[in-house]
Amino acid sequence: MKCFYHSDFDGKCSGALIKIFYPDCEMIMIDYGDKFPWKDIDPSEYIFMVDFSLQPFNDMLKLYKICGNNLIWIDHHKSAIEDCKKFNHRLIKGIRRDGIGACALVWEYFHGTMTPTFIKLLAEYDVWDFSDLRTLPFQYGMGRIKDTSPNNIDFWNSLFDTELVMRIVENGGIIFDYQNSENEKYASACAFETVVNGMNCIVINKMITNSKLFDSVWNPDKYHMMITFGFRNDQWTISFYSTRDDVDCSVIAKKIAKKYGNGGGGGHVKASGCQVDSIDFLIKGGEYENKNIM
Repeated sequence: MKCFYHSDFDGKCSGALIKIFYPDCEMIMIDYGDKFPWKDIDPSEYIFMVDFSLQPFNDMLKLYKICGNNLIWIDHHKSAIEDCKKFNHRLIKGIRRDGIGACALVWEYFHGTMTPTFIKLLAEYDVWDFSDLRTLPFQYGMGRIKDTSPNNIDFWNSLFDTELVMRIVENGGIIFDYQNSENEKYASACAFETVVNGMNCIVINKMITNSKLFDSVWNPDKYHMMITFGFRNDQWTISFYSTRDDVDCSVIAKKIAKKYGNGGGGGHVKASGCQVDSIDFLIKGGEYENKNIM
């Protein structure tokens, strides 16, 4: 039995819940742009895919043809769900639903409702629901913990203790304030403007970050999207974010991936990503003139 889980906290929590339920399950972290280990797939064993889908979607269909009913796919990314609906999505076991974090869907798959606090907070962060004031501090508090891999079952089991969760929230609040200050300095030094797909964008060259990086420079009346980019695994990884109701980042990501990469791309309405071979369209020539905003 294998579980492929996305590399963020929603994915790690999803994987940990699988590991708690199936202690002998092999856990494999995966991210967009990684090569999938097809040679290691045994059609006779169960394969869980949580908070992630292979891209382009034909690879998910290929995996289903290999594994059949042994494939369980639990995901919440809008573009993958839409791709799946073009086919007979009910053939693949699991849960696919937009608007809720994947770890909450995994909990639902095994246990039903009554979601524990730590799962609720991680799930809400992943769909940009910050109505619970604990959500952002908890995310940053989790970031200071050295081993949050799904294999660290003792740690994940400890999070069922709400008192521990609240201590992480308290510590995370301090980190959150510091990170906001660092983000403001980085954005001031590195942000530039460009136009992508006819949309005004503000761009920063940085990876392993999120839309909070842009808090000090984001203006939805001036820009359509926020974009981050970086080079990884011989490809450029690009992330798109927006708070505007008239922008669907998942659609833009798929268009960019089709035009400048090998297809795939997508994610959520408010945050999506893709891999491309060149970023010339982003940083020079073509449809825009970029300039540093400061």
